[in-house]
Amino acid sequence: MGDLADSIITELRQKFDRHPVWVWYDAQEKYKGVLDEVEAALNDVTLARYDGSYFELKRRLHEEDPNYEQNWLFYIPESRNDAEWFRDVHALGKQYRVGQDIDDTPVTQFLVEHDEEIPDAYEDWGQNREVQRLAFFCVLFDTAGPDTDDWVRAYLSEPEAYRETIEDNAMADAWDAQLREEYGVDAGLDPKEIATQFLFGEVASRAPTTRYDELAPDEPRAAATFCDEWQQYAPTEFTRYAEKIETDYDLAKAVIDSDRTSWDATAFKGIDMGLIRLVMERLAEETYADLPEIATDLERTVKSRQNSFWSNEDLVDWSVPALAVETLQRVGTIDTDEAKTLSSEELAQKYTSDDGWWQVDSSYRNYINATQEATFPYPKETTVKKRVTKHYMSFLQGVNRPLADILSEDPTLGTPQTSFYEEFADLEKGTAIIVCDGLRYELAEAIKENLGLRTDFEQSLSAVSAALPSITEVGMAAHLPGELGLSLENDDLVVTSGGEVMGGKADRVDRLSAAGFEVVDMDGVSNIALEELAESDPIPRVVYSGTIDKLGENLDDDAAFSQVSSHIDDVERTVQRLKQAGYTRFVITSDHGFLYTDRLTDDLKVESPDLAPVVKRRFAATDSKTSLVDTDEFIEIGPDALSDLGINAPDLKLLFPRSVACFKAQGGNMRYFHGGISLQELLVPCLTVTTGEIEESATISYDVSIPDPITNSIISVDIEAKSEQVSFDRAPTLEIRANIDGESVADPATLEISPGSNSTRIRLKQGAISGENSVQFEVIDTDTRETIVKRTVGLDLLFGDDDMRFDV
Repeated sequence: MGDLADSIITELRQKFDRHPVWVWYDAQEKYKGVLDEVEAALNDVTLARYDGSYFELKRRLHEEDPNYEQNWLFYIPESRNDAEWFRDVHALGKQYRVGQDIDDTPVTQFLVEHDEEIPDAYEDWGQNREVQRLAFFCVLFDTAGPDTDDWVRAYLSEPEAYRETIEDNAMADAWDAQLREEYGVDAGLDPKEIATQFLFGEVASRAPTTRYDELAPDEPRAAATFCDEWQQYAPTEFTRYAEKIETDYDLAKAVIDSDRTSWDATAFKGIDMGLIRLVMERLAEETYADLPEIATDLERTVKSRQNSFWSNEDLVDWSVPALAVETLQRVGTIDTDEAKTLSSEELAQKYTSDDGWWQVDSSYRNYINATQEATFPYPKETTVKKRVTKHYMSFLQGVNRPLADILSEDPTLGTPQTSFYEEFADLEKGTAIIVCDGLRYELAEAIKENLGLRTDFEQSLSAVSAALPSITEVGMAAHLPGELGLSLENDDLVVTSGGEVMGGKADRVDRLSAAGFEVVDMDGVSNIALEELAESDPIPRVVYSGTIDKLGENLDDDAAFSQVSSHIDDVERTVQRLKQAGYTRFVITSDHGFLYTDRLTDDLKVESPDLAPVVKRRFAATDSKTSLVDTDEFIEIGPDALSDLGINAPDLKLLFPRSVACFKAQGGNMRYFHGGISLQELLVPCLTVTTGEIEESATISYDVSIPDPITNSIISVDIEAKSEQVSFDRAPTLEIRANIDGESVADPATLEISPGSNSTRIRLKQGAISGENSVQFEVIDTDTRETIVKRTVGLDLLFGDDDMRFDV
């Protein structure tokens, strides 16, 4: 006889001494092989086996033992839950489990009733109280194995529902033991106290203070790890508890009192608020000259907080202090003394290299944009902004001051803009030249980055040296075929191309049309239906956009500067749409760049040159023979230097104020400039983008499923892709965006589509959706930039907690 059979027989003899009827459920038929040995050994027991008919078992019992005087063992190779037709017989006896004595305690009855839900690893739960505990919580919280983190998150989400079951089954002590063993938490079944210990455990583990250690559990590191996952898997619940608990404590004050920015804890929003104040106060109050170095010290703090929970949920906005720190840090890397020793081409290289000076302009623009969009009243914001801008102005003057003297002798920063047509224009089909008025070099870098994120296009970014003066009429004419000419007529600056006067855009369009290009506006491309584009011939095309320059000239101050980045999306969308029409080569360029400065002080406002008939804020023009009062406040560039730029101007002399200064003249926005001598104005981007020919494929239709209403901040978006293709030759990529009133409320999710079912998750930022009742989803084809689906769904994220007595 085997050991297993021997053990079972011994158990059963003991059980039949106490009760005559036992029911043995064996859904997986693990013990079927020992039944014959058991039957042979138990002579005084009738072993009745279920063979598909419960009625037959009942009939046999009734006929052979109508008064229930004999010992019966019923073997049922099914689960108790499936044996509904045998419950009346089962009620006469007790359930037998191998190695377990099923008593009448609530927890054993609970487990017997949920037999099918017990993980296999705990089927022998009756032999060990520890195993019984794990089996109970696995069943209660519906997990395949012990997962205390998941149990606690589930309990905190619905404490009243779970607490009743735990208490009814006398498992409160077991729950308390589980929390103590895993995390050192001794809060029992009190959800708010459980959450409090976890949250302050995270603080105790990661903050430079012992102020809250008495509130933390015995294992703060384990609590911190739990909080990390709680933030990830149940952000709404985490926020609900954290914000409620924080009302009893002033975490921001604790941070400020510590005077330390090395807090890594993310349990409470107040920690971020305190750190923001510390960072802003340091930027506002520390020695001005030391700010770049101080910014380097603060870099770790602002970057880590930008990537932490409260910022990712859009409940705390770190953008202003983070970009202030980034701008100051980048300014601190510039050696303006070195700039004085460089040639014009070396200065250009310093500006346009991968890690070049253009990054300072980009950071400052992003900083100004953040200050414009901010809804949070940052402490010391006005003071910090003045100091950041002052450092930025020092950068502008430091790198551009030596430029004027160099360009008076050698006016080029590399390839002249007048060479553009020969270098980049192409009358082959599939070529599109996109000319953006005022597209500064750093904005072209942003376009390149955006295109690189969504495509595998080949890209090459270089810069040409803008024609002087870098104003719209001159810069635009520099793209045209034929020699560029400048002259004065009736005290006006006249621009010619190939001897023809370029009085405005219509003249430039005529010249390009005569050369073989079709000329359209960017808005016109956006308004052409995709089907029409796909059917059109990719003839050589020039696309114009004047968005940036219009903003700079017509809006005032930071409002203009903060909006120029919107043009980046317009350019990318144009490229993607024209690609669908068969275009495979794009050249993105500009007429000139621009300067954006603080309002210039009086010492930077230069008296207008005497006798110059044309005076703008950043340049003046006069006859080359006119004698002017000699001054160091501006430089002169005459016919010979202009000839080196490819400009025919034998009778013209141009005058430029040094560095970022301006002439005292009428103009538009007093902070937006173009037409002078600076790296930002003169280095004109030429971004060449090469795409593959679009492959024809069968039409794909999409069925998009989005929950409506949304009841969780983490939602699943399901997309069913249908096509005549068995598999896609080229897998399309879709981007899912969530917006409210045009503002993003989630990080976009991208999904590479295959035939059939596709799914991804998108996480709504709690701060962005707070108080809203609907959100709009867009599913966009990243190749065509076409919107596949645009759908508005409801938001229903309000729920109550009777135990904690507050709503979210």
